[in-house]
Amino acid sequence: MKHWELEHNDNHMRIQWNEAATFNFQMPIGGRWVDYHCFTCYGIDTEQEALEHAHEVLNEMEPA
Repeated sequence: MKHWELEHNDNHMRIQWNEAATFNFQMPIGGRWVDYHCFTCYGIDTEQEALEHAHEVLNEMEPA
């Protein structure tokens, strides 16, 4: 399991990847990481690809 913590739109968050196909976007609530968005993407082979794809999905979720 890989994790990346970051600031996005002034919110502290974490991207979790199971090193296969499943991603979770998480926010800290009550001292625990809580999923708020999950998605699946097949064909990702490296950590860099995973992080780039997760950023793309995160940016697509923003209101226009």
